[in-house]
Amino acid sequence: MAFAPCISVRDTAASLAFYRRLGFDADSSTSRPGDDIHILTYEGDFVAMIYLNADLKNWLPVLADTHIGFAGMFYLGVDGLEAAFARIAQHAEIVKPVITNHMGQRMFYFRDLDGYVVGINEKARLQASDMGKYA
Repeated sequence: MAFAPCISVRDTAASLAFYRRLGFDADSSTSRPGDDIHILTYEGDFVAMIYLNADLKNWLPVLADTHIGFAGMFYLGVDGLEAAFARIAQHAEIVKPVITNHMGQRMFYFRDLDGYVVGINEKARLQASDMGKYA
């Protein structure tokens, strides 16, 4: 199994609505009262789990004093970077506009409702770069 992020959020309904506006889909079939967890996908691929903060802290009490958010970012490779940017920019704070880095990758970054930063990479350029063996 690949590394599977599970992000803690204040309000799952608000977070799911936010991500849906950005073009993501969600599977809420595993969610139930007291265990409000949802699967987030993009273009059919698994991206992350969205978990209600209070329920996550009940599941793992060691996280009881941990704040929502973290110092870091998530990355997502997409087809059609420009279209993704146009859609996401309408609904989210862009914290870094489209750039080309030293490896030729094109990317931009946005912040979600809970402060998580997501970097969007152009999948084809990512795969053609030195990082491609990990994509």
